[in-house]
Amino acid sequence: MPKTIFCICGTKAVKKGRTASNVQRYRCLSCGKSFLADKKSTGFLKHSGKIIKQFIGFMIDDVSLEVAARNLSIDIKTAHYYRHLVFDTLRDYQSTIKLNGTLLIDETFIPIREKPYKLLRSDGKDIRGLSFNQLCIITMIDLNSIGTAKVSSRASAQPEDFIRLFNMNIGNVHLIIHDGNPKQVQFMKQFDCPRINPRKSDLTEYSTDLVDSFHSSLKRYLFKHAGFKLKNTQHYLNFFVYRYNHLSKDKNSDKKTIISIKEKMIIDLYKKVIKADKRIKYTEYLKDLGITDILENIR
Repeated sequence: MPKTIFCICGTKAVKKGRTASNVQRYRCLSCGKSFLADKKSTGFLKHSGKIIKQFIGFMIDDVSLEVAARNLSIDIKTAHYYRHLVFDTLRDYQSTIKLNGTLLIDETFIPIREKPYKLLRSDGKDIRGLSFNQLCIITMIDLNSIGTAKVSSRASAQPEDFIRLFNMNIGNVHLIIHDGNPKQVQFMKQFDCPRINPRKSDLTEYSTDLVDSFHSSLKRYLFKHAGFKLKNTQHYLNFFVYRYNHLSKDKNSDKKTIISIKEKMIIDLYKKVIKADKRIKYTEYLKDLGITDILENIR
């Protein structure tokens, strides 16, 4: 006896044609919505797993979307959609990271240039200095080169931002190195370990070089994707951190080892994509709000 298919509204659905890749479509008898019974995000894709794996490889190699689409002979909209599928599987990735040992804390900023979110003076000119037209990204990294990077707010982060965003990431920390930002104090006081500001310490063995290098890599990555929508910033950061945490520990390894690590990343991300039990359509990808709440919040 054929299996009865129901719409998400709970009403019985009937068959209604097939997709270009010969997957059965259904239509709800109540709301009229057309859908696929396969809820996996790849259930109605016309390209093979090989193409998707190659696309993920291009993402890991930080190839532009246009170049990836051209080399794979896929439409640029399809490339945008595939990238969003990968981004979506990493939506909660950073909440699983644990930082241990010596912890370095800092912030970096990127400009807010999109007109809907940019603040101007009454005379129409830009606000100068570290204004609300900067997006603050808090970064933390340990000496194992495991890092995190999260958008906190417009302008400077507040003490509650550090606690809200990073308490989940703290493992067994022995030492915290910071740059003297007083907004970080409330967060650091939670942990029973020494705190050192290299700028005011006579101990020359401590510095913020590692987190500064992390910032440089992050900004180079974002620069290569110039033109991305600000609302998607955290998606880009999640992917950057995923890639950094897998590759940073082996950055001095031979090419054969690095290629092997990248292949494992491709397989891992592909498995995450095909296991995603949700339907993400291109229109839904366009409607993803990302960090719009932060961009619209002026405190």
